[in-house]
Amino acid sequence: MGRGVSRPPVVCLVSGPSGSGKTTLIERLIPALAGRRVLAATVKHHRHRVEVDAPGKDTWRHRRAGARATFFVTADAVVTFEDRPAAFQPEDLARRCPPGVEVLLVEGFKELRGRLRIEVVRQGRERELPCTDGVLCVATDVEGYRATCPVVALDDADAVAGLLVQHLRSGAT
Repeated sequence: MGRGVSRPPVVCLVSGPSGSGKTTLIERLIPALAGRRVLAATVKHHRHRVEVDAPGKDTWRHRRAGARATFFVTADAVVTFEDRPAAFQPEDLARRCPPGVEVLLVEGFKELRGRLRIEVVRQGRERELPCTDGVLCVATDVEGYRATCPVVALDDADAVAGLLVQHLRSGAT
Protein backbone atom coordinates (compact mmCIF):
# COMPACT_ATOMS: atom_id res chain seq x y z
CA MET A 1 0.00 0.00 0.00
CA GLY A 2 3.06 2.19 -0.01
CA ARG A 3 2.24 4.04 3.20
CA GLY A 4 5.90 4.33 4.16
CA VAL A 5 4.87 4.31 7.81
CA SER A 6 7.39 2.90 10.26
CA ARG A 7 4.60 1.78 12.59
CA PRO A 8 1.65 -0.17 11.23
CA PRO A 9 -1.82 0.66 12.53
CA VAL A 10 -3.21 -1.48 15.33
CA VAL A 11 -6.53 -3.27 14.80
CA CYS A 12 -8.02 -5.03 17.84
CA LEU A 13 -10.24 -8.09 17.38
CA VAL A 14 -12.39 -8.20 20.49
CA SER A 15 -15.35 -10.08 21.90
CA GLY A 16 -17.12 -10.81 25.12
CA PRO A 17 -16.17 -14.24 26.39
CA SER A 18 -13.32 -16.53 25.45
CA GLY A 19 -14.07 -19.02 22.70
CA SER A 20 -15.90 -16.56 20.48
CA GLY A 21 -13.83 -17.21 17.36
CA LYS A 22 -11.25 -14.40 17.40
CA THR A 23 -8.32 -16.74 16.83
CA THR A 24 -10.06 -18.55 13.97
CA LEU A 25 -10.96 -15.25 12.35
CA ILE A 26 -7.35 -14.04 12.63
CA GLU A 27 -6.13 -17.34 11.14
CA ARG A 28 -8.35 -16.75 8.13
CA LEU A 29 -7.84 -12.99 7.98
CA ILE A 30 -4.04 -13.18 7.61
CA PRO A 31 -4.11 -15.04 4.26
CA ALA A 32 -7.11 -12.99 3.09
CA LEU A 33 -5.07 -9.84 3.67
CA ALA A 34 -1.99 -11.39 2.05
CA GLY A 35 -4.12 -12.09 -1.02
CA ARG A 36 -4.65 -8.32 -1.16
CA ARG A 37 -0.92 -7.75 -0.72
CA VAL A 38 -1.25 -6.56 2.86
CA LEU A 39 1.15 -8.19 5.32
CA ALA A 40 -0.01 -8.60 8.90
CA ALA A 41 1.67 -9.21 12.23
CA THR A 42 -0.25 -10.39 15.29
CA VAL A 43 -0.38 -10.01 19.04
CA LYS A 44 -2.15 -12.42 21.37
CA HIS A 45 -3.24 -10.74 24.60
CA HIS A 46 -3.80 -12.92 27.64
CA ARG A 47 -5.42 -11.28 30.67
CA HIS A 48 -3.85 -13.60 33.23
CA ARG A 49 -0.28 -14.22 34.25
CA VAL A 50 1.16 -17.13 32.30
CA GLU A 51 4.54 -18.71 32.89
CA VAL A 52 5.98 -19.19 29.40
CA ASP A 53 9.58 -18.95 30.54
CA ALA A 54 9.81 -22.15 32.63
CA PRO A 55 11.42 -21.73 36.06
CA GLY A 56 14.89 -23.23 36.14
CA LYS A 57 15.38 -23.14 32.37
CA ASP A 58 18.23 -21.11 30.90
CA THR A 59 16.15 -18.15 29.68
CA TRP A 60 14.44 -17.93 33.06
CA ARG A 61 17.84 -17.97 34.75
CA HIS A 62 19.12 -15.20 32.46
CA ARG A 63 16.13 -13.00 33.31
CA ARG A 64 16.39 -13.83 37.00
CA ALA A 65 20.02 -12.70 36.87
CA GLY A 66 18.84 -9.30 35.64
CA ALA A 67 18.87 -9.41 31.84
CA ARG A 68 16.59 -6.64 30.57
CA ALA A 69 15.54 -8.86 27.65
CA THR A 70 16.33 -12.45 26.70
CA PHE A 71 16.12 -13.71 23.14
CA PHE A 72 15.40 -17.41 22.68
CA VAL A 73 16.52 -18.48 19.22
CA THR A 74 15.61 -21.76 17.55
CA ALA A 75 16.27 -23.02 14.02
CA ASP A 76 13.18 -21.18 12.74
CA ALA A 77 12.03 -18.61 15.31
CA VAL A 78 13.06 -15.90 17.74
CA VAL A 79 11.13 -15.37 20.96
CA THR A 80 11.73 -12.35 23.17
CA PHE A 81 11.22 -12.49 26.92
CA GLU A 82 11.04 -9.14 28.67
CA ASP A 83 9.07 -7.56 31.46
CA ARG A 84 5.85 -5.89 30.41
CA PRO A 85 5.86 -2.20 31.29
CA ALA A 86 2.96 -1.07 33.47
CA ALA A 87 1.85 1.40 30.80
CA PHE A 88 2.11 -1.12 27.94
CA GLN A 89 0.13 -0.37 24.77
CA PRO A 90 -0.18 -2.51 21.61
CA GLU A 91 1.49 0.32 19.68
CA ASP A 92 4.68 -0.49 21.61
CA LEU A 93 4.86 -3.71 19.60
CA ALA A 94 3.80 -2.05 16.34
CA ARG A 95 7.05 -0.09 16.45
CA ARG A 96 8.92 -3.41 16.52
CA CYS A 97 7.23 -5.04 13.53
CA PRO A 98 9.46 -6.24 10.70
CA PRO A 99 9.67 -4.10 7.55
CA GLY A 100 6.73 -4.53 5.21
CA VAL A 101 4.13 -5.22 7.89
CA GLU A 102 1.16 -2.96 7.18
CA VAL A 103 -1.24 -3.89 9.96
CA LEU A 104 -0.89 -5.30 13.48
CA LEU A 105 -3.83 -7.53 14.37
CA VAL A 106 -4.30 -7.69 18.12
CA GLU A 107 -6.40 -10.42 19.68
CA GLY A 108 -7.84 -8.90 22.80
CA PHE A 109 -7.27 -5.68 24.72
CA LYS A 110 -11.02 -5.05 24.64
CA GLU A 111 -10.64 -2.60 27.53
CA LEU A 112 -8.57 -0.25 25.37
CA ARG A 113 -10.43 2.46 23.49
CA GLY A 114 -9.40 4.70 20.64
CA ARG A 115 -8.26 1.91 18.32
CA LEU A 116 -9.83 0.43 15.25
CA ARG A 117 -11.82 -2.64 16.35
CA ILE A 118 -13.45 -5.68 14.84
CA GLU A 119 -16.11 -7.02 17.21
CA VAL A 120 -16.70 -10.79 17.20
CA VAL A 121 -20.13 -12.01 18.35
CA ARG A 122 -21.06 -15.71 18.58
CA GLN A 123 -24.48 -17.36 18.66
CA GLY A 124 -25.60 -17.73 22.28
CA ARG A 125 -23.14 -15.08 23.42
CA GLU A 126 -24.83 -12.08 21.86
CA ARG A 127 -24.52 -8.72 23.47
CA GLU A 128 -25.58 -5.31 22.40
CA LEU A 129 -22.94 -3.51 20.40
CA PRO A 130 -23.36 0.17 19.80
CA CYS A 131 -20.73 0.20 17.01
CA THR A 132 -19.34 3.46 18.24
CA ASP A 133 -16.46 5.24 16.56
CA GLY A 134 -13.61 2.92 15.83
CA VAL A 135 -15.63 -0.23 15.17
CA LEU A 136 -14.89 -1.35 11.61
CA CYS A 137 -17.44 -4.16 11.61
CA VAL A 138 -19.11 -6.94 13.56
CA ALA A 139 -18.19 -10.48 12.52
CA THR A 140 -20.90 -12.82 13.72
CA ASP A 141 -22.64 -16.14 13.23
CA VAL A 142 -25.91 -14.74 14.62
CA GLU A 143 -28.57 -14.79 11.90
CA GLY A 144 -30.12 -11.35 11.38
CA TYR A 145 -27.75 -9.57 13.77
CA ARG A 146 -28.33 -5.84 13.54
CA ALA A 147 -25.83 -3.09 14.20
CA THR A 148 -25.12 0.46 13.09
CA CYS A 149 -21.86 -0.60 11.43
CA PRO A 150 -21.25 -3.27 8.77
CA VAL A 151 -22.12 -6.82 9.84
CA VAL A 152 -20.33 -9.72 8.15
CA ALA A 153 -20.48 -13.48 8.56
CA LEU A 154 -17.96 -14.70 11.11
CA ASP A 155 -16.59 -17.22 8.61
CA ASP A 156 -16.21 -14.62 5.84
CA ALA A 157 -12.66 -13.42 6.47
CA ASP A 158 -12.52 -12.19 2.88
CA ALA A 159 -15.30 -9.67 3.60
CA VAL A 160 -13.52 -8.52 6.78
CA ALA A 161 -10.25 -8.19 4.83
CA GLY A 162 -12.02 -6.13 2.17
CA LEU A 163 -13.41 -3.71 4.76
CA LEU A 164 -10.06 -3.48 6.53
CA VAL A 165 -8.04 -2.84 3.36
CA GLN A 166 -10.57 -0.23 2.24
CA HIS A 167 -10.19 1.48 5.61
CA LEU A 168 -6.39 1.33 5.54
CA ARG A 169 -6.23 2.71 2.01
CA SER A 170 -8.56 5.55 2.94
CA GLY A 171 -5.87 6.79 5.31
CA ALA A 172 -8.36 6.92 8.18
CA THR A 173 -6.18 4.86 10.51
